[in-house]
Amino acid sequence: YRAMTNSGIAPTVVAEEVKPTRIPIPPSMKIEDLMKKIAQLNLDQDILEHITPNITWKGNPLFIGNLIHRNLLHPKEALVVSTLRLTPLQYLTSKFILISSARGYSQRSFPFRKSDAQRHLPIDVNKSSKLWEWFTQTGWLK
Repeated sequence: YRAMTNSGIAPTVVAEEVKPTRIPIPPSMKIEDLMKKIAQLNLDQDILEHITPNITWKGNPLFIGNLIHRNLLHPKEALVVSTLRLTPLQYLTSKFILISSARGYSQRSFPFRKSDAQRHLPIDVNKSSKLWEWFTQTGWLK
């Protein structure tokens, strides 16, 4: 148990069998600071009322109704988070990283590609690609 916890894996009991569960990387900043930085990006939140996420993922969606920071997500964002089986904090951190990185690329007149998103996020590369697609759908990545 201790060895699993020390290596970033928390034991989970499923059907009386202990299975390892990866513990998400702790955020690099407080949630209040993260939300301020996201607000400073001046994203058009109204677009979320007019689009439906076109994101698919293997496996069943994750129930996020009881997860911390769920209340900070728009319902469409919550759907993406659930579909990709992320925590709200992982999503919000990824949102800030991807959009601010894309703007930095744009300022230098470089395109921000899917492969760039994969390099910037500390999550599965396939989930990074799906987030890149989602943020492109919203128009937040230009």
